[in-house]
Amino acid sequence: MINRLVMCGVLLFFTWGCSTLKVSSDYNAGFDFSRLKTFAIVYPEQGNSPMQQRIVQALTEAFKAKGYIPAPKDKADFYVVFHTNIRNKRQVVTDYQRVGLYPYGFGTYAMVPIQREYEYKEGKIVVDALDPKTRNIFWRGVATDRLQSFKDPNERMKYARQVAMELLKTFPPARS
Repeated sequence: MINRLVMCGVLLFFTWGCSTLKVSSDYNAGFDFSRLKTFAIVYPEQGNSPMQQRIVQALTEAFKAKGYIPAPKDKADFYVVFHTNIRNKRQVVTDYQRVGLYPYGFGTYAMVPIQREYEYKEGKIVVDALDPKTRNIFWRGVATDRLQSFKDPNERMKYARQVAMELLKTFPPARS
């Protein structure tokens, strides 16, 4: 049952459209990123859903674009693990409307606050880079966005690539 729910979440994750994408990252400042050349994407269930396959492909392409080489798990310099989540969100917006106190709009006006409440679903992907020897996470990227629909799988893949590229803008971190 839990696997089914996780897979539903993965399927829905990249069904976003008009982007409200927010990306953040964190890393271990003492980690030597210069030694990294090869990577392996590791996840609990092999890519049996189309969305999970898109995420793997998008991350692979994004890491390759940065010069990293995909490798078998036993030969990789680092592992990449991703997790997805969907949750219900609520947004309250307050607008102020002018209301006339006299007929035909002449005279004094009052500003009346009108509150509107919107419910939506927010998707999140967390991408971790781990040291294979210690299994410690040395870099984490997080992307969140509102869920929306796409017309076809090609649009979903295009968006998956966009998210992966945004996530990896800070990998490796710039040294100051």
